[in-house]
Amino acid sequence: MAEWNVRPQAYGGAAQPGGAGVEWFSGAGAGAGSASGSYGAYGSYAAPSSGYGGFEDEPPLLEELGIDVGAIFVKTRAVLLLRFNSRYLDDLDMGGALIFVFILAGLQLLMGKLHFGVTLGWSVVFSVLLWFLLRQLVGSDGAEAKNLDLYGCCCVVGYSMLPLVLFCAVAILIPRGVVLLLAAAACTVWAALTASRIFARRCPALEELKGVIMYPCLLTYATFALLIVY
Repeated sequence: MAEWNVRPQAYGGAAQPGGAGVEWFSGAGAGAGSASGSYGAYGSYAAPSSGYGGFEDEPPLLEELGIDVGAIFVKTRAVLLLRFNSRYLDDLDMGGALIFVFILAGLQLLMGKLHFGVTLGWSVVFSVLLWFLLRQLVGSDGAEAKNLDLYGCCCVVGYSMLPLVLFCAVAILIPRGVVLLLAAAACTVWAALTASRIFARRCPALEELKGVIMYPCLLTYATFALLIVY
């Protein structure tokens, strides 16, 4: 069997005479052996430029989540001042509704009641029930039913919770008694009236049925008022 004469040669050099010679590294040329063997040849790598901006160019977190604080403030003022003819009530958002629900639960936490899950769960359940009842009154077909989707009902229920939020803030300071019960009744009627008027504005077919709509709204917000009082 023939013997293989393998001799490693010097870095970048030529094969030794008398043997096959294995070239471990071949440079780009005779004059480029030292340049290609140094680490400086690899230090000129530049990262490709990115098309994205830095951290300063990122939009605010609330804007990414679709929460417009200014619009929420305007809609809140329209609800509190009973401006039911305001055009801002036609485009209620879920961000403001969730904020008021969590504020109501947070105020109850100051009273020693941990009702976050109950408040949020009941809000969803009552929104679904109101949506079902209103769709039965209007019908599921036609242009009138498009303004009574489940998303819009959840937004109306959340924004109409504002009177109960004010009542819960006052209930922290007022001891339980006749005054507190009268305040609870007044805020419940206020919230139910607000919800029924907003529903009637979103769907003109319900304009003559505001009294009928107000009854389930009263039951809805009376439940939250009892949760605050007791």
